[in-house]
Amino acid sequence: MDYSEDFEYSTLVFYRQNHGKQLYYSWEGDIWWVEAPGKPKEKLFSIIGMNATKGFLKTDPEYGEIGHRLNREIGLFCDPETKEILSHWQPKENSQKLPVVHIANRMVQGSVRERKIVIPKGQGYITRINKIPLEYPHPLAQEPKFKDYCSGETFKGVEYFTSSFSRPGFKGAPSAEWARDCPWMPWMKLGYGHPARLHFETTISRVESFEELNPKLVELVRSKLPIYEFTPDQCDEPNITSSIYFKKHFDSYLKGESFPIEETA
Repeated sequence: MDYSEDFEYSTLVFYRQNHGKQLYYSWEGDIWWVEAPGKPKEKLFSIIGMNATKGFLKTDPEYGEIGHRLNREIGLFCDPETKEILSHWQPKENSQKLPVVHIANRMVQGSVRERKIVIPKGQGYITRINKIPLEYPHPLAQEPKFKDYCSGETFKGVEYFTSSFSRPGFKGAPSAEWARDCPWMPWMKLGYGHPARLHFETTISRVESFEELNPKLVELVRSKLPIYEFTPDQCDEPNITSSIYFKKHFDSYLKGESFPIEETA
């Protein structure tokens, strides 16, 4: 391969090459927490996850072309040592055991405009980190019944997507990574305004078929969440977050039901 000149890469290449295709991504890693300012970081959980994804190249009146992506997403909290999927979590030795509400976002979609990325001469790829600040009114803050499950009036976090962009034909780029700094999850029931923070660190890989995902995810989807195996071409449902999902299934949580809740349609 000739690396003697800079190469300009368009981020819309992904959408051109995969327009309308059903894609699958596997991700796994660890979740750390700092229970309070000044305390050490501790590994709290491991996590295994998947995305069933479709991407589309669309025309746009302002930018000419944009990429649009739709995802069905699952993340399962696991024991950090045994890697077994958790059904309950006990924050302290003598505290209440709490149901673990796994991540089940039936729709997360969004659009991106084109970016041009220059791969310098002599290099087959270049890696970039996309930092996305998150700040919005906490979905649980306004209802008294959620007081013990809400970290504060405002949700504040940051997501980091580490991606590599390659010259045509180059195969040696490292795997993508996703990281997230955020407040504790609502199901952890730490009490209103508790300062604990979580840090997710995961590695992402694309797989060729649904069956190549983690076997535990394949079994779960086919037994309880069949709609997560395939992504629709379009969807008018609002995007789902962990807080919104928790709010929707709060009664099931209080009853101690097993999560994720069955979704067949």
